[in-house]
Amino acid sequence: MILRDLTSDEMAAVEKIGVTHVYDPGQVILHEGEAGCSFFLILDGRVEVRKGIGLNKHKKLVELGPLDIFGEVCFLGVESRSASVLTLDRTHVMEFSRTEFEKLITVRPSIGLKLYRSIARELAQRLSKVDGELKDAIIWALGDLKTSIDPTVVNSRKLSVLPQSPSGINPSRIVIGD
Repeated sequence: MILRDLTSDEMAAVEKIGVTHVYDPGQVILHEGEAGCSFFLILDGRVEVRKGIGLNKHKKLVELGPLDIFGEVCFLGVESRSASVLTLDRTHVMEFSRTEFEKLITVRPSIGLKLYRSIARELAQRLSKVDGELKDAIIWALGDLKTSIDPTVVNSRKLSVLPQSPSGINPSRIVIGD
């Protein structure tokens, strides 16, 4: 949780700069590509983070719930939203603008240190998860690619070559097997 390292006094100071919003199911909170400079903390409800993949289609990236955050990439300085966020239930969020947060941490730098560290931890965990998913996708794609370009594979069946003679492969000794 992003706020876990804060004292109750620090938590109260952060809550003062947050703006609460309530969204009904199916509402879009953030649109991919729009400008932004705030992050959101989910107080209650669930949202789906989704990435556009063209032709009015999208891919669900993750589902988030209470005490999860989203929008942190723009909060940290990237100018446009990297994904859209859609509510799945009636959802209460607290929005934190970069401007108000920077004002707060000029007078309470310990809050900035703790929250930036928490956001970094959250991003590192998400990156690690995506890294694993990307690795799996690459392995899957390479396996599929290998099958499609491997000359020893015919109709999804691997060709096995019986022991070779020193002079090379004897075509009469090729066996098709699974």
